[in-house]
Parts: sequence; structure tokens; C-alpha cells
Amino acid sequence: MFKKGSKLYSIRKFKCPRCHEGDLYKSSLVSMQGIYNMHESCPKCKQDFQKEPGFYWGAMYIGYGLSSGYMLSAMVLCIFVFNFTVNQSFVAAIIGGVLFVPLIARLARAIWINIYVKYNPSAIKD
Repeated sequence: MFKKGSKLYSIRKFKCPRCHEGDLYKSSLVSMQGIYNMHESCPKCKQDFQKEPGFYWGAMYIGYGLSSGYMLSAMVLCIFVFNFTVNQSFVAAIIGGVLFVPLIARLARAIWINIYVKYNPSAIKD
């Protein structure tokens, strides 16, 4: 399921959806060089990551879904497992949400491009 050739592999490893070899992003998430620091195209297979102007606007909907799921899960966990009050749970979820924003933004973009680009193991150009 998470092996090379699956969409989940590409999303989880932030790899090119076409060849699963090249990286989507120029730097790691913790390097502080920008959340959206993406390559223009795949360094291995030359797949264009900027398919058209405004292509990643659709990723905002995926990011909204991911962040909403996180917030709901965090609130339920805090209230029913840790017995926090609603206000304490809200503060804890917001703090965690702010910390997860860069990861959610990158995941949303990786999911979005994986919707439109198929895996092709013979796509690597030397």
C-alpha cells in the first residue's frame, strides 16, 4: 500500500507522482526555506509541477478538509480522553493546528498533483 508505485507512497514521501524518484520540494519541511518551495519540474523525469497558472488553488479545498479533520479529532481527543474543558481543548487544538499548517499545506499540494498525474515507471529521462 505504501510501496513505490502507489499514490500513497508519492504523497507520504513528497515524491514526483509520475516517476516516484524526484522530490516535489527543494528543501525539507524543517529547513525554513518556505512551505511552498517546489521544483518547477521533476529533477528526474521532467514532469511539470506547475501545470497551469493557479493549479494549486484546488489544493486549498484538500487543505481545508485535512485541517478540519485534524481540529475535530483534536477536540474530541482532548475532551473525551484527556477530560479538558471545551476552552482548554480549543486552545490546545489551535496551538497544534498552527504547528501542523506547513505539513498540511505540503500534503494538500502532494495530494492535489497526485489526482492529476499517473505513475509511469518508464518516464525517467537520463
